[in-house]
Amino acid sequence: MEHYFADSSFLIARFNPQDTHHRAALSIIERGGAVEQGPSRWIFSDYVFDETVTTVLGLTRRWDAARKVGEALRSSRLLRMTRVDESCFEAAWELFCRRPDKHWSFTDCTSFVLMERIGIRKALTFDRNFREAGFAVLP
Repeated sequence: MEHYFADSSFLIARFNPQDTHHRAALSIIERGGAVEQGPSRWIFSDYVFDETVTTVLGLTRRWDAARKVGEALRSSRLLRMTRVDESCFEAAWELFCRRPDKHWSFTDCTSFVLMERIGIRKALTFDRNFREAGFAVLP
């Protein structure tokens, strides 16, 4: 089973019908998580969870919509959340400070560090920063 990192840009597109990438995100969901060659497991972080729920709240101005998205993420059989621990936080901060030439968010940096540590090379994202950091980007 292949593992992918699910970024907030992908998750937000999945839940937001007005997002330009909504159909692309849904097509993967509709295939039951089969991304390329077969079944997969998607990993996301507590920081991506925060970014996704907060963005949905900001876009909709509806607490119930943000709560519903958060509950869907937490109860998903396809997604598994991992937490940013202190060493990941420190490594992400070092990466953030070391790359002033990039416009990577701190959350992106935590994602990059987690992906390296877990050994995931592919991200479900619409954010070009993952490609800039050397990861394969899908869809």
